[in-house]
Amino acid sequence: MRISNFLGVPALLFLLPAFAQDQMPAVGGMTDRPMPVADTRQIIPLTAAETAMVMAEMRQMLASVQGITDGLSRNDMKSVAEAASSSGPSMMMGLPAQIRMKFPEQFKQMGMATHKVFEQIAREASMKDPGPVLEQLSSAMQNCIACHATYRFAPPD
Repeated sequence: MRISNFLGVPALLFLLPAFAQDQMPAVGGMTDRPMPVADTRQIIPLTAAETAMVMAEMRQMLASVQGITDGLSRNDMKSVAEAASSSGPSMMMGLPAQIRMKFPEQFKQMGMATHKVFEQIAREASMKDPGPVLEQLSSAMQNCIACHATYRFAPPD
């Protein structure tokens, strides 16, 4: 048995607890802060049915992100534009007004800004340059992270 392999196992076992900490990525992809014990995000009171509708919209936005990255990986800017267009501002307007009126103003602003970024991605894709598309996609992801770090849905009291 080689001595380097023998010493590597104890070192690995010693360091394993450090790697096993449950940490949550923070804004910017940093993982240097442990996950908070209490959920201090602002509650947006929605019924289960309303929450399901909003979550369906969010899943569509995530599907758009996947479609954008897939199109970029294949240099298929038409697919990028199509994927981005499906999450533009008209999507938010598709939510019933009685749900949208329950959103805090800042949530509405963040949401609309994100939908507008998807609209901008669709426009940028027509230029055939992936650089601006990636910049806009990064901006959209930053909005998503900030929103999910700030808000959560819960049933009304």
